[in-house]
Amino acid sequence: MVFEAFDPRPHLSGVVEICRSPQRANFRYDPDLTRRSLTAPGVTTIIAVARDPGGVVGFAQVFGDGILQAHLGLLAVDKKWRRRGIGRRLVEEAVARVGAVRMGLIASDESVYFYGSLRHRE
Repeated sequence: MVFEAFDPRPHLSGVVEICRSPQRANFRYDPDLTRRSLTAPGVTTIIAVARDPGGVVGFAQVFGDGILQAHLGLLAVDKKWRRRGIGRRLVEEAVARVGAVRMGLIASDESVYFYGSLRHRE
């Protein structure tokens, strides 16, 4: 598994496919809206890419000031790749790359258990 900064050329179609899953309605399945959102000023987007068979298997979108604060906007892992530590690694990579002291998020009911497994405070 490789974790890379988002580049629309190799990554956009994979992110759009993850967002097409029945549980997600992010970006309205619009590739241009997706690209603009993931590359907007103040946004850091990290992509998880599988080496074999290859392709995007997850991503994290973080909004931040690059100094003190950040907010995890989206974290998504392809259903076939879940429960392998990819989500945790995406969060860790995002924290390391965004340059913030703390990162906040709003957890959905189905993600509370996952975020509870990370070092945090409510």
